[in-house]
Amino acid sequence: MFAGAKLRPSDSADIELLTAIFHDLKGVKGPASSGLFVVQHVLSEVLSPPLTWSPGARQESDPDPESQPFQDSGPDSDDETWVEEWDPESLYRWILDAIRGLQTQHLSPKCRDISKRLGARLAVSDSARSSNAGILPDVSDNGSPSGKQAEEDLAVPSPISFLPIELLRHIFHFAHSYRSEIRIPVTLSHVNSSFRKVALAMASLWTTIDDLLPIPMVELYIARSGEKPLQFRMYADWLASLPQGDGSMDILLKESKRIKAIEVYGFVSTAFTRWARLAERDSIFSSLEKLELVISRLDSGPTWGDDAVCPVWESFPSLEDLWIQGYPCENWTSPSDPFPPGLRRLKLSRTGLIGLEYLLQALQGCVNLNVLSLDHCSVDFSMVLGIGRRGGITMACLEKLEVARMHVLDITWLSDYIKTPNLAYLSITYPVSLGFESHLADFLIPFPKTHPRLSSLVLQECSMTSKAWSSTLENSVHLKHLVIRGSDVCDDDLRALTVATTVPNITHLTLENELRLNTSFVEEVVRTHPHLVSVILRGWDSFNSREDTEVIARLVPYVQIHTTGKPQDDCEGDSGSEEDSWDDSYWEGSDFSEDDGWLSGDEAIRSAE
Repeated sequence: MFAGAKLRPSDSADIELLTAIFHDLKGVKGPASSGLFVVQHVLSEVLSPPLTWSPGARQESDPDPESQPFQDSGPDSDDETWVEEWDPESLYRWILDAIRGLQTQHLSPKCRDISKRLGARLAVSDSARSSNAGILPDVSDNGSPSGKQAEEDLAVPSPISFLPIELLRHIFHFAHSYRSEIRIPVTLSHVNSSFRKVALAMASLWTTIDDLLPIPMVELYIARSGEKPLQFRMYADWLASLPQGDGSMDILLKESKRIKAIEVYGFVSTAFTRWARLAERDSIFSSLEKLELVISRLDSGPTWGDDAVCPVWESFPSLEDLWIQGYPCENWTSPSDPFPPGLRRLKLSRTGLIGLEYLLQALQGCVNLNVLSLDHCSVDFSMVLGIGRRGGITMACLEKLEVARMHVLDITWLSDYIKTPNLAYLSITYPVSLGFESHLADFLIPFPKTHPRLSSLVLQECSMTSKAWSSTLENSVHLKHLVIRGSDVCDDDLRALTVATTVPNITHLTLENELRLNTSFVEEVVRTHPHLVSVILRGWDSFNSREDTEVIARLVPYVQIHTTGKPQDDCEGDSGSEEDSWDDSYWEGSDFSEDDGWLSGDEAIRSAE
């Protein structure tokens, strides 16, 4: 409901009229009811007595803490919050304007009656004002409205104040994304009284904590997060600069059982070793579910992270997601300290040369691993030759494999030594600068046949011949989801998609930044595969035929087209609802995936009606 509005002291006749209008508006049905939704809420607010919330009060019928008012506390609790005040005449004029703003065909008899009563009431006020011709308008010396008039002008709420609380919550969640500015919750809570009430009632808005925040702010965030799980961001270099035994982390350690995710970033590898020793102490993070250890490169030297030591993994029995960057492979695990057995998602990035023996040793204990992501990695071939083919492992639970910026020969070696019989999702990012495109085709063409459960394929920057594309698609008989992104394909490269026996089970097709493709070709693909549920075209040439776009929108339940230009006849929106989109755990995207900026940011969204 609308918050922060009240009625100035008024005559009983005004209160009776506003009450009557409020009850009449509740009886308005049809399109007019949505147009007057805000009016009803404002009247409900100004006619209701102020509510007093006791500390920690909670309704028994709604156990969700985010649906309850949150008592303000902390260093910013003394702020003055703005409450909109209405006088009856301003409220009458605003309601009348809202009714007049409705389309004529939506005006119900009740709306017309309310309009007449308000018009008559305002006519009396205007008549009384005009009879006092000798009284000057209420203005200041410089001709601008006086303080009283300015306050009346401020009483008119801004359009964003009309948004329902549920929508504001969604907006706040988007604003406070996982990697967003840490102080966004404080900013949102200082906009106005309405925003503040919503922000303080959203415990999840305060769950991300940064070790660079002042201690009082950390305490404030923890207090406002209620009992929600916490995410903690730590800059390892800052930790390394503190004297040994510094107590600045004590406040965090008190809440260690609530911490479910930790991000540790920095440039100094020794700082990560110090963090590891801290994390091992008394298994303080035994409830931790996600951990990111990311050493960023300061130079191009080969030993930029050689000093970093991973923590003892048995200190994290609940760990499910792990991202390691910049650590040498020999420091990942040891025979006596493998990765946690409950690990389900693992990303290894920018690790330099990976000794195959160390990689197999690390993965062998991950019996429940579901997602493996390798980025900017390379295999030490000397160790490959020493192990022999019989030294491989089988990862029966692995269903999703993401490989980015890794040489195709390394990918081929790994596929020989790591068997994934139940793989359902494969994503490959292969920039042209890596070379050996012909070897990439040699790897991809037989892969679907050796992995019959493969249902999702994402190919990014994969440059192949038309014959290689056709062979790969023809072998992907079980494919349901196909994404081709930035691979410079043309219609002839994907001509196999216009054959019904090629990918016969496909239901979702996404083409991104493929400017050489024509919409007429996509229409042909859609006609060939009537079971398609979703077609997404991003970075699409806006000068493709609009008629073909309209045909695609009629044939497919969910169509989304993001164009790189903005033709005059473009329109915004989607031809389907989110309910029509798929619900596939493999297709939701990995938390580890990076936004490579495929779109320029100025795209229009085009979709046929």
